[in-house]
Amino acid sequence: MTEINSVVEPVETKKFNIDTVENAAKTPDTELPWAELGLKQNEFDEVVKVLGRRPTGAELAMYSVMWSEHCSYKSSKNHLRQFGEKVTDEMKKDMLVGIGENAGVTNLGDGWAVTFKIESHNSPSFVEPYQGAATGIGGIVRDIISMGARPVAVMDPLRFGAIDHPDTARVMHGAVAGIGGYGNSLGLPNIGGEMVFDSVYQGNPLVNALAVGVMRHEDIRLANASGKGNKVVLFGARTGGDGIGGASVLASESFDDTKPSKRPAVQVGDPFAEKVLIECCLELFKGSLVEGIQDLGAAGISCATSELASNGDGGMEVELTSVLLRDPTLTPGEILMSESQERMMAVVTPENIAAFEAVMDKWAVEYSWLGEVTDTGRLIITWDGVVIVDVDPRTVAHDGPVYDRPYARPSWQDSVQADSFTGSVQDTGRPPPPRNWLPPSPSSWPRRTCAARTGSPTSTTGTWAATPPWRSRTMPAWSGWTRKPAWALPWPPTPTAATPTSIRTTAHSWRWPRPTATWPPPAPCPWPSATA
Repeated sequence: MTEINSVVEPVETKKFNIDTVENAAKTPDTELPWAELGLKQNEFDEVVKVLGRRPTGAELAMYSVMWSEHCSYKSSKNHLRQFGEKVTDEMKKDMLVGIGENAGVTNLGDGWAVTFKIESHNSPSFVEPYQGAATGIGGIVRDIISMGARPVAVMDPLRFGAIDHPDTARVMHGAVAGIGGYGNSLGLPNIGGEMVFDSVYQGNPLVNALAVGVMRHEDIRLANASGKGNKVVLFGARTGGDGIGGASVLASESFDDTKPSKRPAVQVGDPFAEKVLIECCLELFKGSLVEGIQDLGAAGISCATSELASNGDGGMEVELTSVLLRDPTLTPGEILMSESQERMMAVVTPENIAAFEAVMDKWAVEYSWLGEVTDTGRLIITWDGVVIVDVDPRTVAHDGPVYDRPYARPSWQDSVQADSFTGSVQDTGRPPPPRNWLPPSPSSWPRRTCAARTGSPTSTTGTWAATPPWRSRTMPAWSGWTRKPAWALPWPPTPTAATPTSIRTTAHSWRWPRPTATWPPPAPCPWPSATA
């Protein structure tokens, strides 16, 4: 049987006309498809200014995905940064990890912490509802893994178009099935969510995925590549052609029937591979075998390499032909842009390489060593030893364009807020309940008895003596209780010198408000259960 877990030899790749950094410097007038990759003219001009030359094809691919709305938040960053600017010391007292990492971490006490994050997967879920929503769950779970935590639950607030629109059923049923199919396969309970239907979401549903994880304080992991000579490794699923351009071409566009299908830009998930990846990563964390780790989602290798290098204290060199491929015909740019799921990138010290490989072998996870951390401050990517990317990683990952878009309150917002359900015609015609309405006399209720401390099992003078008609005849035992629920108190009360006569009315789930008493709780019943 062939061993698949050791350093696997890359699939023989197709020979390409490689656009090298040296060639880019010599051919400044070469036309590049920057508009097709989602960049605007001013953004492409900025890339040229940053590099001091035109970008290579591979560099253009990296900037196009990392400067997209999906990855850079270029239109919302001015608003989102207020969360960091307005936070107070009191708000931060339990915050262990904040803005800038894969997920936030909050102290729970006793050395425990919780990490959580929510993200949207809107456009992919509109194009291919099942896989779009499923990979939204997969991506957010990997963010939790990359913090060093075990994921324990997911949630999903959803917004779809008008409930009677013919396309809503396609999107809704597919998205809900994708969320459940991926999350259930991981063994993660969906602990909450909501679903809203409105015509404003018709062409742009909101499919939000939230994941929660728990960890010890000492298990927190951050996404950075530090330590000259430390090795960079890619592990998990192989890289394929799915999701290419998902962040730039798909997530930042609108859709209409005149444009070609965007299905190839939607990722395809494998939840069972991710379940193995979860257990594999947790064992790596337990043995402290990784110095930094980053999941691969939107923008794929472009994102993982640039963010790890930018967050670290040096640079990184990577050999792209070492990436394990499902499709050997992928070009360097496509490999960098691929958003194939269930992949992670880690930084490992040379001393931990053998232990790292042993964990990979145990969980049958494929991996390949791509390069190492340097002290140059540059991200350099080669193809068969020839340099095809030479950039400052911060310009790719963090210093993209930021727009201060004009905004104003829409003229139709008041009418939308006014068009809300406040009651029905039947409600307006229904008379209010009588002011002093009381439930039927207890003498008409099914009799239940419980002895007082000094009473007998058949006494009716104990803590309670009857069961309200809206409650089940099967009552819980009172033994050991220090306070009875309101519905277990005798009604009507018999005021005495020791029992105040004040009565309050509390609205419950039944039709009319039911009065309940507020006097001190009675003594616990010594009998194990009620008797008929």
